[in-house]
This record gives sequence, structure tokens and C-alpha cells, in this order.
Amino acid sequence: RMLRRFQAAAVVLQAELAPLHAMVDDSQCRVALVSNGVDCAYNRPGLTQGRPNTLVYNGSMTYSANYDAMQWFLAEVYPRIKAEQPGVSLTITGSTRNVNLAGLALDDSVTLTGFVDDVRIPVAEAAVCVVPIHQGGGTRLKILEAMALGTPVVATSKGAEGLDVVDGDHLLLADDPATFAARTVELLGNLDLHQYLATNARCLVEERYDWEQIGRRFV
Repeated sequence: RMLRRFQAAAVVLQAELAPLHAMVDDSQCRVALVSNGVDCAYNRPGLTQGRPNTLVYNGSMTYSANYDAMQWFLAEVYPRIKAEQPGVSLTITGSTRNVNLAGLALDDSVTLTGFVDDVRIPVAEAAVCVVPIHQGGGTRLKILEAMALGTPVVATSKGAEGLDVVDGDHLLLADDPATFAARTVELLGNLDLHQYLATNARCLVEERYDWEQIGRRFV
């Protein structure tokens, strides 16, 4: 009913097109794919000095999908990483207002920043951006932002859903705790892999996900 009130609608995920096309045809409402994107001029490598052996999750846990991601990561994945890299640390950005922190396996190596004026800085400082998402829709701006900033990403398949990325070229994918931990540890210790992923990911967002190009396609 909502779609039929409009001449056009946009979705960010290819998988969302078919269900909407089944509801309305182009004579009622034109439905098109317009990708999420990132400002590649604002989000750029070299904004700050990187810190080795550091992880970041750039997402407020007031959103249930982010809370679920960190609950799983802290309980199932992070202990495995610490066993291999005892000096590792994790920064989680975003508000924690009314968040059940008791439900998270926090320790002294985890920093909850609360709201930050410029989220680019903690992401750019980190050696790896982890995106252990298991629920939610659309596509992840946090991945595109990290790629634009030059911070390599380890994500679940759900986390990278809808993005035209290749495992091993633009980021690393892992869906079970042992693999997620192993790939994160590998990335922390392999500077060549770190640079390879960072370079390829930056090229990808410049070519396909820059807001300027997406804006032109939208118009």
C-alpha cells in the first residue's frame, strides 16, 4: 500500500528487489537498486597513526544487531584471539545508554568509547575492524567506512551481505568462532596481507561505493 503512493522507491540490497517487484509493477511504482555508499574524500587513509594489535567495532550497541554481534564476539571469538595475541585490545564505539553491559563478556582490554565526535579516528587507528553481524537488513556502512579509511575488515557473511566484495581480496570472511578468530589473528600478524586488503578495499570503494558516483546514478 505504501509503495503504490509513490512514483519511485529505492532499496540498497539486490535481494530486496524481487519481493518488491512482486508487489508492484513499474506502472505503479518504479523500484530500483541504489547502493549504500561512503564519502571517500572525508573518509580517507592517513587521518591518524595506526596502533598495532588493536581491534575496533564501529557500531552503537543501542541497536540490537550490534549488541548481538558484540555479545557473540566477546563470548565466542575474542577469548580465542587473546589466547593467541595476549596484548590485543578492542574498542567499541557508540552510545551505551540503557545497554545491558552485564550481558557482555567485558574485561580491561575492551574500551567502550560512548559517543565520539569523529568515529573515523578510532576506526583509522585500529589494525582490524571486526564486523561479526548475524542479523539485520540492508548493507553495512561500517564496512565501507573502514575500507575507505584503510582499515582491513574481518566480517561474517551476513555482515558483508549485499556488498560486492571478494573474500581474501577486499576483506576476510568467517562465520564460526574459530575461523573468525584465526583470520583476525592472521591479519594482525601479517603486514603484507594487511596492506593488500587495505589497498584493494580502498580501490573498491572509490570505484563502486563513493557517494558522488552513487548520487549520479540515483539522479
